[in-house]
Formats: sequence, structure tokens, C-alpha cells
Amino acid sequence: MFSDGPLTRRAPETIRYGTGRCALGALLVASSGRAIVSIMVRDTQSRLIRDLGARFPKANLVRDEKGSKANVAKVGRYIAAPFRPFALPLDIRGTDLQQRVWSEVRKIPFGATSTYSRIAEAIDAPKAIRAVAGACSRSWFAFAVPCHRVLHKSGATPQTRLDGRQYRWVDYEAKLAAKRRR
Repeated sequence: MFSDGPLTRRAPETIRYGTGRCALGALLVASSGRAIVSIMVRDTQSRLIRDLGARFPKANLVRDEKGSKANVAKVGRYIAAPFRPFALPLDIRGTDLQQRVWSEVRKIPFGATSTYSRIAEAIDAPKAIRAVAGACSRSWFAFAVPCHRVLHKSGATPQTRLDGRQYRWVDYEAKLAAKRRR
């Protein structure tokens, strides 16, 4: 599991979080003193809290349902209708390459997809396809940084991955797009 590296070099910070439900399950929104540092969607609330602890192992995690209520509600509404770019401020942490990947991924509009190789080319690192895939797998911003819209160029469609399993978030967005066209 990828944890927040910079926290190992400075005093622990306080991360406040709140939980709720969204169209895809349990939702957690965590914020630093600057902005949202993580948006997670999981099957259970206990898994959300466990994953948040793994993400920020040195942080002082404070459950603040009241203080986080507005952000949780806004993120839940966004997940229900992710038609525009995510508007809330994000405190995105990662390497320079990860930051460039996530910035490029945020440009992918609702209903569209890209590939790891296209993202690599767009950030002027055409040989960094595996690094792009790694950055996408390490994004902690469900829907705000829509890495689920980045697919393999080997023919995977928005509804399936190479192993044939439904990719839940892409399938969810495809259903929203179909409803929107009606």
C-alpha cells in the first residue's frame, strides 16, 4: 500500500475526516489544513478507516463528522453526477511524475477515456507507461482524479479490463452517460 512519504520527514500533521454513503458504497473524505487529501470509496466503513490509517501512518487522524459534513455531501453529489471537473480544492501529494500524471488525468472529461501511453506522451515521458499506470493505481482521490478513465491500449473497453472483470467505476459512469443521453 502506498503511504504518504513526506510525512516521514516532518512532524505529524492532523488529518480530519468524515464518512458517508455514495452511489458506490461507503465514502470517506479526509482533509489537511489546506484542502482534501483523500477521497475513498470502499465496501465498508471499517475498510475506509483502515485504509486511511495505512495512507497516513504518521498523521494524527481525527474523526470529525460535523466539520467534514459539507465536503462529504459535496463529494457524494459529485460522484452521483461526475459530469464536470471536480471543483473542490485538493491537497495532492506525490512525486513530480505522479503530480504530472494526475494533472493530466484530471483533464479527461466525463464519458471519455484515455490510455496509459497517451497520458505518458502528454506529460512528455513517452517511455514511462508503467510509471503512469503506477501513479494511477496510487491515486487516493476517487473520482476527483478519475484514474479509472485510463485504460490499457490493448483493446480494453470502458466496461471491461484485460482480465474480463467489470471495472465498477467505469461501468457506473457508462450507465450515467446512457441515462443522460435519454
